[in-house]
Amino acid sequence: MFHILPILKYFRPVVYNDREATSKLNWNNVGDRTGISILKLLRHIGVDHEVHLQWIPSLVDIYGNEVADDLAKQGTSEPLCSTPSLTFDEIYSIRKNKDLKTWRVPPSHDWYKRSSPGGSIGLACDRADQTAQSRFLSGHLRSCSFSHGNKVFPVCAKCGVASASPEHILSCLRLSRETFETDPLLALDFLRVSGLMDGV
Repeated sequence: MFHILPILKYFRPVVYNDREATSKLNWNNVGDRTGISILKLLRHIGVDHEVHLQWIPSLVDIYGNEVADDLAKQGTSEPLCSTPSLTFDEIYSIRKNKDLKTWRVPPSHDWYKRSSPGGSIGLACDRADQTAQSRFLSGHLRSCSFSHGNKVFPVCAKCGVASASPEHILSCLRLSRETFETDPLLALDFLRVSGLMDGV
């Protein structure tokens, strides 16, 4: 801790270390008010003059201060950190980017192999066929409703089973989801012949 006693006729502060300051000041009166008055004085002096402070390790080899001595010696042996610490905004930005990277990982469903459900748009067919294939692959079928947590067709056009799932429709047509990827035009023809294109 440093204490500053102004010598007003020279307008220059004199800096004392703890040991010297206690001999100049009455030690019982040193408290928070003294620290605040020192800061106010520094601010007042800093208006007209430059104020430079230098830390001098004055607590070394004082009896009863062994712990502080050991800590000071350990601190001087550690390397100084040359990189400045990160600000809150930088930490927030880094964390947000990490979160976005993990959130943007596509789901690992077997039918989600394209970069988006609209991946069938690259097919050389009309827009209705592209939409039908995209909806069938992604499971976003307009004609399906939810029954017991599963998407189902009202009726299977091939066998007449009520509440048929998309998997049931494909198995009735002897197709699989892989058929939509390997030979999409053949799969669309099967859907069209079975009368399922209107409901997709």
